[in-house]
Amino acid sequence: MVNLVLGGDSEKKIQQISLCDNTVSTRIEEMSIDIKEQVIREIKDAGLFALQLDESTDVSSYSQFLVFTRYVHEGKFKEEFLFCQPLETTTKGEDMMKEVTNYFSELGLSWKNVCAVCTDGAPAMLGSKSGFVSRVKEITPEVTVTHCMIHRQALASGTLTRELQAILDNAIKIVNYVKSIPVNTRLFKQLCKDLDSEHQLLLFYTKVRWLYKGNVLNRVFELREDPKMFLDMQDEEPIFFNDPL
Repeated sequence: MVNLVLGGDSEKKIQQISLCDNTVSTRIEEMSIDIKEQVIREIKDAGLFALQLDESTDVSSYSQFLVFTRYVHEGKFKEEFLFCQPLETTTKGEDMMKEVTNYFSELGLSWKNVCAVCTDGAPAMLGSKSGFVSRVKEITPEVTVTHCMIHRQALASGTLTRELQAILDNAIKIVNYVKSIPVNTRLFKQLCKDLDSEHQLLLFYTKVRWLYKGNVLNRVFELREDPKMFLDMQDEEPIFFNDPL
């Protein structure tokens, strides 16, 4: 419209004007509502759908209850984020059940169409008497219950053999020695660059990011000669390389 009335130069000037906060917020809200309506419509068209639930505490000590859904749309499986709701007080199975039931009632979804539920192994989820799954089975007895694969891997990764744990601890010591001191990080990067190595940085490891463990070990193994040379230059090799990588 501006182009037709005032010309192309005026149109470019108008496009450079930033939108106000209220306009941006309104557009984001409208897009969110539209996506939500599309997901709910596809779930209803699919008939059956599955839920995956997780409750975790964020950095502000608030309990966040997250629900994902999986269903078939146009012959393909789709996975979508359904909703996130903070649990104000307790985090019991009845609290989670109440939140999901209220959400279903608001949007016209039925528990009868829930064919599967995937959770972690928390008592609030799998408790035999008052857990979330037990309450779901009271409504839909034929529902299939599975344990989250990521949580299973987390449990498995916490029980390494003594030999593997020693290798992991040794690799972590090497990474922390290089990454925790800025000057060491810079010197190691320059060494890798001079040696024309495939990588120039090690990957930092923390227990919270346990899924990253394999990548950390792979990077140490791929650069095994470079850390060895660097620690030798720092007179630290005997401390870290008692066992071969």
